[in-house]
Amino acid sequence: MPAPETLAAVLIALAALAAAARWLLMRRDAKTAALAALTLASGALLYLTLFPPHLAVGGETLLVATAETPPGTKAGPGERLIALPEAPRLEGAERVPDLATGLRRHTRTQALRILGRGLTARDRDAAAGIPATFKPLPLPRGLVRLDPPADTPAGAIFALGGEAAGMEGGSAELLDPSGARVDRRVIAGEGVFTLGAAARAPGLALFTLRLRGKDGAIVSDTPVPLRTLAAPEPLKLLLVGAPSPEAKYLRRWAEDSGIALQSRLAAGGGVDLGDAQVSLDAGALKDLDVVVIDDRTLAGLGGGSRAALAQAVAGGLGVVVRMTAPATAGSRESWRALGLMVEGGGDVAPVALAPLAADQEALEQRRGPAAPDVPDDLNALEDPAPDLGRWTVKAGADFVPAVTDAEGAVIAGWQQRGQGRAGLWTLANSFALVLSGQEERYYQWWSAMVSAVARPGREFRAEVPPLVIAGERTALCGLTGSPRVRAPDGAEVALAIDPAAGPRGCATYWPKAEGVHTIIQPGKEGERSFAFAVLPAAGLDAIAKRETAEATARWAAAQSASQPRGAPERRGPAWPWLLGWLALSAALWFAEHRWRVSPA
Repeated sequence: MPAPETLAAVLIALAALAAAARWLLMRRDAKTAALAALTLASGALLYLTLFPPHLAVGGETLLVATAETPPGTKAGPGERLIALPEAPRLEGAERVPDLATGLRRHTRTQALRILGRGLTARDRDAAAGIPATFKPLPLPRGLVRLDPPADTPAGAIFALGGEAAGMEGGSAELLDPSGARVDRRVIAGEGVFTLGAAARAPGLALFTLRLRGKDGAIVSDTPVPLRTLAAPEPLKLLLVGAPSPEAKYLRRWAEDSGIALQSRLAAGGGVDLGDAQVSLDAGALKDLDVVVIDDRTLAGLGGGSRAALAQAVAGGLGVVVRMTAPATAGSRESWRALGLMVEGGGDVAPVALAPLAADQEALEQRRGPAAPDVPDDLNALEDPAPDLGRWTVKAGADFVPAVTDAEGAVIAGWQQRGQGRAGLWTLANSFALVLSGQEERYYQWWSAMVSAVARPGREFRAEVPPLVIAGERTALCGLTGSPRVRAPDGAEVALAIDPAAGPRGCATYWPKAEGVHTIIQPGKEGERSFAFAVLPAAGLDAIAKRETAEATARWAAAQSASQPRGAPERRGPAWPWLLGWLALSAALWFAEHRWRVSPA
């Protein structure tokens, strides 16, 4: 059945058209045309009298005060000011527990303007449905970004990055758990810096990132967690290729790193300088963690060996293809069989090497104590860096860099294939690092590459965010069953795994206190544990402010891009249209009788 408005419009239109047509059929002159037009206008006014048009109800802009909102903030005409719990005291502001409550209380709100540092995670979970704007406050002076180091094997070099605001000309220092300075960098105009040191004893340790101003005064000390890994059993690595300086120093690195090494080095003519009884079949590859093979040897493998190697990668084995010559179509095809989808590889580009350390003192701290018979001037900071070249390859988004140079160019990386990873090493002469006194850099690069592709271990390793802050909500993943967390004071909290997380097995956790917290994961083989550090909020205050501002800006942009809430409407008054209809009807009646229109 049609709506009343539609039915009335049709009936009134038909009646008005019929009356106008009657006038025009009776006589066709200017007076009759005027009477027909007045008849149509009278019908329109009658419809508007019965159904007055809708009028938009004026909406208001909601000012949302967050942390550090200026104290003199007031609402202007058409605005309403609300204050979230973290906002300071503001005159005339309405206190609300969260943004959702403010929107429910003020349904006429048509736009949001967020003031201060931005919305916390509590208020960014849901969409507002109306346009929002946010202008971030200037960043505070100090550490505004921190990229903590990844889990690092014992003896390897770890690196951390950061950014400081308002610290140009100052310095960033890295202190080990004993307080000794192990690295130092001068902060340039952009404020970005990178620090590093050697990972010593296995376990969870807290380093300190110290910022100093131009005058040397301490600006901030920020704890940085580092997890040093100790493999429960030696990594099993197979080195396959031809005898070369690179193979020689790879063997030395593996032996110094405690890796269980096997090698198959074909010297030609059936002579193998490696270990006896080493084969590339499914049975032998099943017991290995990593295979390092050069490109020429890979291309020369038989079909059975290549198929076994590809199948082993899909089952969890890690393979590193070491480039010794420019890539050809055939070599790239053999890489694709392992899961490496790259192009190019025929051009050579120089490798940019960053200084080993800021000064000789930091270099000595990083390397640790030297043997008594080693001269002081051996492998010093002033020694020239070697000239290295890398073959440039083009890869897609699935190619993950494992080793990069000082300018961010990829030296080595990997791609996932099934449960395993296939990696590509683009340096043919990386052993020149050892010959130039940069043995620790050579060890660091190969440790990073092999660790990235090695067969995953069986120990329990939860997924924890790099920075967990006391009092802040965090997500813990990689959980199953009924896990729980033990706080530093011994109190335990049961974790509820979110079904929406699917196979990732994630649960939410709110740590109340800083210190080392432990995840306890029950299983068939008993309980397993995983420790992680919770950092004090005060040491990461500037970082939290920047992250809040960036997240709020993204949230506001998403609200503005969505469909805005329709403005509330109501029907206008009918009496003006009624008066108009009565006046026009009276004029029409008077004209009809005055002119006494009759048929022609």
